[in-house]
Amino acid sequence: MADVIKAIDALKRKYGAQYDRGQLQQNDAEHLWPMALTRIGKYKPDVVLKLLLDDHEYYPGYKAILAAGFGGWLIAPHSKEIREALVAQAAVMHMDKAEILAGFDTPFTVEKDIAARYLFTGTEFLVEVYDCLGGYRAFGEAPSFDELWDAFDSVEKTINTAARAIAYLHHAADRFGKPGIPFVPSLNKAVLVLDQLKDKNPSYPYKEKFVSRSLLHERWSQNKQTLALLYAASSIRINRKTLLQIILEGLLSYDDHKDYLQMWVSRARYVSSHIFERMNDPELGTKTLRILGEGKAVSFPPPKLDDEELKSFSTIFRNFIKR
Repeated sequence: MADVIKAIDALKRKYGAQYDRGQLQQNDAEHLWPMALTRIGKYKPDVVLKLLLDDHEYYPGYKAILAAGFGGWLIAPHSKEIREALVAQAAVMHMDKAEILAGFDTPFTVEKDIAARYLFTGTEFLVEVYDCLGGYRAFGEAPSFDELWDAFDSVEKTINTAARAIAYLHHAADRFGKPGIPFVPSLNKAVLVLDQLKDKNPSYPYKEKFVSRSLLHERWSQNKQTLALLYAASSIRINRKTLLQIILEGLLSYDDHKDYLQMWVSRARYVSSHIFERMNDPELGTKTLRILGEGKAVSFPPPKLDDEELKSFSTIFRNFIKR
């Protein structure tokens, strides 16, 4: 057995992924374990986001687990079950990829099993993720993301409504947020646009697209720190979907979406500075920047409004339009 272990260690040194062990050997290293960040105590999205954005490789699958948990926090900040379901899903995907890399699409061999486990899945992943999740039994017994998400009635529509409300404020800030114009964006102004759509345009599919004023206010007030990231995600298109749609489907993936992370966070910082800091709600900007940290803010245009939205927007903001 000692000889087997030596041989595996030699294979890992020769063929295993290279990563920065030093980042996992800090004084507080145990708290950087991905499952500790996912499960223990209050979730720390600022710590997780900082890790996702840094240039360190760590070990294969490390950031995949963090990204999955972060996506779960964004859509359901108070649900550990959603985070853990997405983390388990990401863990299975990582191990599936390891088996593909090892050639499990052809007949099984001991060599392929060793390669899948110790080279491509990785010892650190097995210890810090697989074992912490509870091993094989946990994957079989854990509820899926789709099962859990179905119970979160109207949450997806509420998030989309919040993103659209910020889009109206984005348009307003672009048009009226200039020196000499005393314009202060607010959620109530965005809600008035929504109310105008509902009350003055009976044919508009309002109920299919948006939630009630009370649900929007509840999401906004209880989850302020997520709003800029959710709206910024709605502005990024990846193939035929927005990043927000991908997150709402539980499919945020570090491997697939890492090239968009800096753009996403930079746009979220712009939302905070361009829109939120103009509002009479200091807590909104403070909570947002606590997650995003200091860094570059990148401007982007608001989404186009359809004809009925444009009419409602013009009605609500007509006093500013006349200036």
